[in-house]
Amino acid sequence: MDTRYEDPTIAQINYYWRDRQNMVRADTKLVLQIKAMCRSLRDGDKKEGDKFYKHLQSGNADLIEFSQFNALFEARKPILEERKRLEKQLANYAKQLPVSTFVDKVRGFGHLGLAATVGEIGDFMAYDKELDGIYKRAGLAVVEGERQRKHSNKDMAIMHGYSPSRHAVFWTIGDSLLKAQGKEENAGPYRIVYDDRKLMERERVESDAHAHNRALRYMTKRLIKDLYIEWKEVA
Repeated sequence: MDTRYEDPTIAQINYYWRDRQNMVRADTKLVLQIKAMCRSLRDGDKKEGDKFYKHLQSGNADLIEFSQFNALFEARKPILEERKRLEKQLANYAKQLPVSTFVDKVRGFGHLGLAATVGEIGDFMAYDKELDGIYKRAGLAVVEGERQRKHSNKDMAIMHGYSPSRHAVFWTIGDSLLKAQGKEENAGPYRIVYDDRKLMERERVESDAHAHNRALRYMTKRLIKDLYIEWKEVA
């Protein structure tokens, strides 16, 4: 058995998190199909297709006239309901973790965020390389002097051990955290970490977007580090 998921609560979180991710993937496929159909009705124009999608999604359009869209929107409903049920279950399990009090200290990192983190990483204390191993699992590590990423070369791919889907989870966690941390005089501690890092990175890279990506990654690693320290204390 994977020692990262020996704890019964962590094992349950991992199980339900996988189910939740399956629902997300299923819904994403339907949304992409709907958007492709919208573009086809707008001569392939992506911008106009997105406008039409939002019009349909708003409920202002008569979907009876567009029966093919109606079928797909109806197909989404049970998937979204199941996702909501799973997320509620995940939050409840996360509340049972000894480290759950960490959520109360961080604005923008709720019990679902904790469940997502544990669902992907497992028990923080099960890593031989501790924090470095956790960063690598999350897709946030530096390997051989470069950021962890996908490689076509087999040996490099094994060395990096990069999972795009797992990295996307932590990118979403970081993005949500940043948005909830406020700005300027209302800035939370992680916003300050982000702002300081972005200023430093802006001198190193060509664009503001690159600086943002690097700063967001750094801030997310800080969040993981703080959670690790808390986990170690309660363990």
